[in-house]
Amino acid sequence: MKRPVLVALVSLAVLAVVSAWAFEQWSARRHLENLLNAEYQRSFFDTVLNVRGLEVLLGKVLVGDGSPQDADLLGETWREAVLAQRELSQLPVQPAVIGRTSQFLNQVGEFTNVLMRQVAAGRPPSPDQWNTLEELHRQAGILNTQLQVVQRRVEAGGARYWELASELRARRGALRPAPPDPASTALEAVNREMEQFPTLVYDGAFSEHMDRRVPRAATGAPTTEEKARERALAVVDRPRGELVARVTGTTKGRIPSYRVEVAERNDPDGDRLFLVDVARRGGEVVWMLDTRTPGAPAVSVSEARRAAEEYLNRLGRPDMEAVSSEQQGEGTVMFAFVPRQDGVLLYTDMIKVTVALDQGRVSGLNALDYVMYHRPRELPAPALSAAEAARRGLNPDFVVRSSRLVLIPTTGGGEALAWEIRGERVGNEYLVYVNAGNGRREKILQVVETAEGTLTI
Repeated sequence: MKRPVLVALVSLAVLAVVSAWAFEQWSARRHLENLLNAEYQRSFFDTVLNVRGLEVLLGKVLVGDGSPQDADLLGETWREAVLAQRELSQLPVQPAVIGRTSQFLNQVGEFTNVLMRQVAAGRPPSPDQWNTLEELHRQAGILNTQLQVVQRRVEAGGARYWELASELRARRGALRPAPPDPASTALEAVNREMEQFPTLVYDGAFSEHMDRRVPRAATGAPTTEEKARERALAVVDRPRGELVARVTGTTKGRIPSYRVEVAERNDPDGDRLFLVDVARRGGEVVWMLDTRTPGAPAVSVSEARRAAEEYLNRLGRPDMEAVSSEQQGEGTVMFAFVPRQDGVLLYTDMIKVTVALDQGRVSGLNALDYVMYHRPRELPAPALSAAEAARRGLNPDFVVRSSRLVLIPTTGGGEALAWEIRGERVGNEYLVYVNAGNGRREKILQVVETAEGTLTI
């Protein structure tokens, strides 16, 4: 063989090896990018949800009368502020970009913590403290609105979630002084208002009630990796023959689980990936996420709800009622389902199902509460009628519309049979939960009616 031909063949072989290596590196990089993007996506969505929850909780505090039973509500507000600050810190941005927002969340937490201790001791808020609560509620609403603007900009621009820094910098007027521009004007106003708040006195750490109950899933028989793969394939909303699954590790937490990755059989190293957590005891699916970014919506919210109901039927959970829905951006909608026993809705055993609106397929499942707590229960008869419950711990101007029996979790880790009382106050609709045994007010939820359904927050 002539030398030029030999050199050419060797060069082609080397090129083929290098190309194969480069493709392998590219595939591994895309795989890691998808995992990283999914984690940042979770942190960002949780931040938005926590800030939204903070606004709602501050509104609920304003509905109450400042009696000792409002201490639990103030404690819940404190915890929501802590969670919002924690999730915000997980985003891939420099501390300076989110410093002012983090400071605001810290101030809300400190103030509600101190106020919680005060009302628990029988001292209602002073007029100045009520004014401060109203102002915090207003600012939380502005922050909530602006975070949703950032969310829509990221989704509309197709940015990955590790690119959040550039989007947040575009609205960082709320986070530090910057030259005015149309994108940052609203947040700059928030920044100026937050800077007017004095440093609040912190009265020590809040001793949170801990849930010490043993998860139901922890009492089941050990699950093998093979069984975990089978359960993961069953829970993904795709024809089973198109998929392959592999166990990539384990997770800790309240329910120790296998982490299973499910991919398309014809493209196991491609971008499409499902992440599934299967309990290591009992073998129940705790969580599932499709890492694909949804396209333009092609199905309605009502069609998505039917898809979620059919999905739960296939999983063997037909007796579930949708109690709320929330559209997450323009691509997905999340439905909260609860089971029913003897006519009582079990809010303790909730399952959240997310549907992608482009394909009408289920793209997410959060069954943590259901796996933790669902079981047959001996439910007591209510000691109070609905009418009696409606007169306990509510403002006289609260207008009652309807009521029904439900089972709800309590702050001490227990459960309570309660009357769910729907009514109106100051132009808003609320659900108030009054203990059916002792008349104690347990919780307040705000109701938001939309054209597609009802959201409770």
